[in-house]
Amino acid sequence: MTDTPITLEALGPGPTYVGKNVWLPQLFMETARAGLPVIENRRFENCLMEGPAVLLPLEGCNFDGCNMGDAKGDPRNLMLTPMGPQRVTGPIPFKNCQFINCNFLGVGFTGPSEFLDNMAAALSQSGSAQ
Repeated sequence: MTDTPITLEALGPGPTYVGKNVWLPQLFMETARAGLPVIENRRFENCLMEGPAVLLPLEGCNFDGCNMGDAKGDPRNLMLTPMGPQRVTGPIPFKNCQFINCNFLGVGFTGPSEFLDNMAAALSQSGSAQ
């Protein structure tokens, strides 16, 4: 048996992605290799946002009409609370990004407690997490 290398088509710098399968680790690495520490000013519409990943919305991010993923009955299952008071290492940072009618698969979310509380409450009301 011969191993076939996996090749991924570049997602590119956007700023708009429509109907794409977005593997979040790939998007982060493309952004980092371009010398940018944060994925910023992007618009994702009708995209499948694929993990495994933890997403950190820094500011100005909106999730409109999105399915945030399989929460196994409790939206809080999608949330990860930072342990340190000022920063968290490892998640993929987004700033001023719009997510419209996207589906999230294998993605968790982290951020300040106010963000996590608001997101959990919104998901409980809307049923956007299953």
